[in-house]
Amino acid sequence: MVKRITAILLFLFFIAVVVVMNFGTFDQGVQKVRQDSKDLSSQLTETEFRSKMNNYIYVSFDNMYDNPQIYKNTKIYQRGLVLKSDSDFVIVSLDRSDHSKDVKIKYDLSTLSKGMSRIEVGSSIKFFGKFNTVENYTNEKGRTITRPVINANFIQSIDS
Repeated sequence: MVKRITAILLFLFFIAVVVVMNFGTFDQGVQKVRQDSKDLSSQLTETEFRSKMNNYIYVSFDNMYDNPQIYKNTKIYQRGLVLKSDSDFVIVSLDRSDHSKDVKIKYDLSTLSKGMSRIEVGSSIKFFGKFNTVENYTNEKGRTITRPVINANFIQSIDS
């Protein structure tokens, strides 16, 4: 009888420990949902962003790549095809025939045009943001490639 009670108490203690350990994970999930809801509610429509568009200039890939120190923190805009999409960045091809002209765009939900909740691979986008830096990465062939990184302020889909 004592062994049975001890086993039950030990089991209940184990369950309590598991619940307490997972509470942090649950709480993080709740915080993420709250943040996503806040980000979605602060999205701008294209019309609302239009007044700010005049502050952005077109900068070619070659200029960003060759002169990063000149364009650092410059408000730029570009358009391209989404090659890879993650929850906080996308890889965008500015020249579909030349993947050495890909850029990384860092974003959050608030920078997407109102009504967008994600960026689909294969979609065409126009983005407005600040040129931040260049980063090196290793491609699938083992070569080190340098690409510009842009912190997005607004992203809109230009698919028809």
